[in-house]
Amino acid sequence: MPSLIASPTVLRQPSRFWSRRFAPVLLLLALSPAVFAADDTTAASSARDRAVADADQIAQQLLQVREGETELNCAKAVENARYGVETMLEVGEKNVRGGYLPAEQFNASAAPLRALLPQLTVADCEAADGNKRAFYQCLSSDYNHVLACGKAHPY
Repeated sequence: MPSLIASPTVLRQPSRFWSRRFAPVLLLLALSPAVFAADDTTAASSARDRAVADADQIAQQLLQVREGETELNCAKAVENARYGVETMLEVGEKNVRGGYLPAEQFNASAAPLRALLPQLTVADCEAADGNKRAFYQCLSSDYNHVLACGKAHPY
């Protein structure tokens, strides 16, 4: 029976073996919060970069006019134009409230949009010619955004 009980020298050797053998694992466990934090930051940065790239791609798509054989439909064109302008104003106001956009910058951009809203009428569309008519015809398609049509057909 006494042979089964380990002497202090016998215990030290397995202890050294375990500490040498698992020192890298223990070090990794000790450093893991820092490693995981770096991975989270990298992942967050990567996710942010993807979101920014996606937003840029959406913005580019919104600014493209999808030309087609769309007939002028003043009711639809005015509805699309007003909806687009009102939505831009609402989103801008939310961005100001959320602290993403300075109020001065929004107000400078919003002033021309607010001035445009009362002009967007069916009567104005029906009387339009030249670029203004092309603008309304562009907005007769549900696939086009008011910014894209305004850029393609300034009046």
